[in-house]
Amino acid sequence: MNLILLSTPLFFILMAVEWLGGRLQHRRVFRGADVFANLCLGTAQTVFAAVSAGLLAGSYVTLYSLRLFDIPSTSAWAWVVLLLGTDFCYYWFHRASHRIHLTWAAHAPHHQSEDYNLSVALRQGPIQPLFSRVFYLPLALLGFPPAMFATAVALNTLYQFWVHTELIRTLGPLEWVFVTPSHHRVHHACNGRYLDKNHGGMLIIWDRMFGTFEAERERVTYGTVKPVSTFNPLVAALTPFRELVATIRKTPRLLDKLKVPFMPPEWSPPGVEALSLDVPPDRPRFEVHAPRRVALYVLLVGSLSLALILAFQVRISSLSPAVRLAFVAWFLASLGGLGGVLEGRRWARPVEALRLAAVPLLIAAL
Repeated sequence: MNLILLSTPLFFILMAVEWLGGRLQHRRVFRGADVFANLCLGTAQTVFAAVSAGLLAGSYVTLYSLRLFDIPSTSAWAWVVLLLGTDFCYYWFHRASHRIHLTWAAHAPHHQSEDYNLSVALRQGPIQPLFSRVFYLPLALLGFPPAMFATAVALNTLYQFWVHTELIRTLGPLEWVFVTPSHHRVHHACNGRYLDKNHGGMLIIWDRMFGTFEAERERVTYGTVKPVSTFNPLVAALTPFRELVATIRKTPRLLDKLKVPFMPPEWSPPGVEALSLDVPPDRPRFEVHAPRRVALYVLLVGSLSLALILAFQVRISSLSPAVRLAFVAWFLASLGGLGGVLEGRRWARPVEALRLAAVPLLIAAL
């Protein structure tokens, strides 16, 4: 049972509530193009997780077979310890994902949005699970059963959804223990004192203990230090890796080339111009002004594509490797094609034509 997929209707209900709350406060909470990119990137991670489920679960199951203890899933104390342990492991993954260039490239898509709303919670780096799962492996050695662990990770992820909003300011004494919207707004900031702070998932105590806590005091600028400047989800997902490769290619010395993926993202090797970390508080947001018919096309065709993607995830265990590979190729074309149409790219129309022509074949395969 996938708790994240089952919670999808609730996500959209809460987004509707947030939109209504913004209207009542005379605020524009959502921008259509940004929401499109957020949802597509979130879907991309679920597709990757479905395709690579065996790999992601296999390492945990293998280590669980070597477990030190037999922990019963019926124990209430075991669940308490597991939830704390899961959040502790998440903290260190999250902190590492901001301080190691390679893992930052996988995590960066989550931070690219220059808005802050509940749809941003669904925006994820497609291949991030390849790195995050490594940090949870000690729980397998301790003896927490795989199904129990999967539930705890899902609950940790679900908790983090609601903290992606500007409509909730502060929550009094709860701010000392739990991660709140105020804390997480700081985490999504790219300006000044806020960089690389507040990495906790459910509990803020880890940041207080390990020196990465910062309270929300001044105006927040959202996004990455170097803005991605696109609503094309495929381009957004690839850009951090392209920038990583570009830095490696520009680095003169071989030893420094080897160091780049493992150094902090802002590290500049000798001979490479340093990235400016000075982000003005009034930095303009990237915007596109698509005609109404284009926006309607992306909405309708994107929704139909999403339905096909969900059907693929439900049936994936019964599909052959060739069909899975074909579907992934079609899905990548969907991300790039729809994003290109939204931004008015001339190459997007032929891509969309080929992608739509392949739909009957995919439906037949499913």
